[in-house]
Formats: sequence, structure tokens, C-alpha cells
Amino acid sequence: MKQLVNVLFWFGVISIPLSWIAWWVAPEVGTQALQGITDPAMLAALEEAHKQRWGIYVGHWPVTLLVLSLILERRIS
Repeated sequence: MKQLVNVLFWFGVISIPLSWIAWWVAPEVGTQALQGITDPAMLAALEEAHKQRWGIYVGHWPVTLLVLSLILERRIS
């Protein structure tokens, strides 16, 4: 069980830079949905909104993994 705590902790730590990278490349993810938009201002606004939503979604990974490792560590002790 202690090994699971360590795995969750390190996945949480590693997912911090991974979530930043995912936020950075978010405009490329799902671009097929935005192909039909011809207005440049609308396209820019939707791309920014998509990037922010993706960052919020991915940003929960580190917190979840780190809290799970803390909860398991406390239950083991």
C-alpha cells in the first residue's frame, strides 16, 4: 500500500508540468470543431476559451493525485 502512496505522489508531481504542457498545446486539440468559423475575432475568442477550459480540466489532475496519496498515507498510518 505504501508503494501506491508513492506512485500517486510522484504521478501528482509529474502531472504538474504535464498539465502546463497540455494547456500550452490546447488550441491544437479539437481544432476540427473550429474549422467552419470564418470570423477571426470569434475564432480567437473560442480558441482562448477552449484553452482555458482545457487548462482547468487538466489542472485538477495534480491536486487529485496528491490528495489521494495524502489520504492513503493517513489511512495506512
